Amino acid sequence: MDYSGTLEKIHGVLSHKAQELEEQISRLERAKRDVEREQGLGIEEIRQILRPDLGEAWTGSRAADFDEARDEAHTAMYRIFNDDYERYIHKIDLKIFALDAEKGAVEAASWSADRADYLLEKGDEALDALHSTINGLKGWLK
Repeated sequence: MDYSGTLEKIHGVLSHKAQELEEQISRLERAKRDVEREQGLGIEEIRQILRPDLGEAWTGSRAADFDEARDEAHTAMYRIFNDDYERYIHKIDLKIFALDAEKGAVEAASWSADRADYLLEKGDEALDALHSTINGLKGWLK
């Protein structure tokens, strides 16, 4: 059995998978920063909706209608920039968490592959352990 060739393939697959996961995590972190920046700008904008304070200077049915419409716009934007954006940021965080967990599994498999390299160098005395370790790692080749 060509353990050396199999290990080489396993190392290649694990290296590629680790790079792929790092790129996905990096893109999600960048997207999260962009969403948070946009959320901050939106929150500043909704503060402007309630300005100027009309106070008692503006009265009548048109003033009441305007004030009601302004409050509705404020409430709608508040929900979007707080509730909706927070929910979206949370989804991004969950995906990052899942990818980090997967990255941890790849790192553990990489450690096992390094151990298999060590066992391969030991030769016949470590053949059973090497065979077992490589069989455990073959799942990464699929």
